Amino acid sequence: MKGFSVAQLLIVLGIMVIVSAATFPSLSEYTKNLQLQNATKEFVVNLKLAQQLAITGQVKHALSFDILGADYHLVKQSDPEVTVKDLRLAEDVFFASQIGLLDDEIVYNAGGSVDFAGQLYLTHQSTQNQTVINIKPSGYITWQTYEAP
Repeated sequence: MKGFSVAQLLIVLGIMVIVSAATFPSLSEYTKNLQLQNATKEFVVNLKLAQQLAITGQVKHALSFDILGADYHLVKQSDPEVTVKDLRLAEDVFFASQIGLLDDEIVYNAGGSVDFAGQLYLTHQSTQNQTVINIKPSGYITWQTYEAP
């Protein structure tokens, strides 16, 4: 006889269920971390877009955001002020706080530098992991993600 017995198949199936149950929580955590990382990267891309528009148009552009919310806006700071794009962070990610930024916005001038340098904190709602986005006076951007204790 060739093949496997029902008992052998049930044992293999049982092992697969146990391994799946053990890895599911870490897979869920990984997915949530990816949400935070992707939201951060998308926000940084939009920061760079604001910088590029400010340089090429020789008009200030800003990303204004709502602390403790997920909405943000790309704004051309002309007279009158024009909203170029309405944006939103990924689900379960929000702007937690900021340091050094005036009026909850990051403003790029015609030279590509920012009016006020500072830090912006993005937080994932369920894991409480955070990303700190550092905006240097030159307009250079760095970020680092931290796991909640």
